[in-house]
Amino acid sequence: MTPYLLRFGTLLLVWLAAVFAITELTGWLFAWPPVFGGLRIGPIALYGPGQFFGWRGLLAPGHRWIVDGAAVVSGLCALALATRVALDLRGTRRPEFGAGRWATRTDVRRSGLLGGGRR
Repeated sequence: MTPYLLRFGTLLLVWLAAVFAITELTGWLFAWPPVFGGLRIGPIALYGPGQFFGWRGLLAPGHRWIVDGAAVVSGLCALALATRVALDLRGTRRPEFGAGRWATRTDVRRSGLLGGGRR
């Protein structure tokens, strides 16, 4: 596997895990009603990632904002991961400063920390 394909697969799994968590949180907010479906395990239910999109029509108009909010948060997670991919593909085009980079031999010589002067 190429490193880019592996990184893309990892980010896709992270996004699916985030959407799964958002779906479970949305189900928890409504106390896991049986009408939402899902795999029942005792008093709770496990839902597939993004299953909350089908719940909007089952809710009263006053509660639909929760599903809309979950959709917005899922979209923002996708946007954050897409931004990460874009920054990763862009590469480093300018020198980094501070703790964000390793020192080169020239940097070490210039600092004088390993100078030839003995005490």
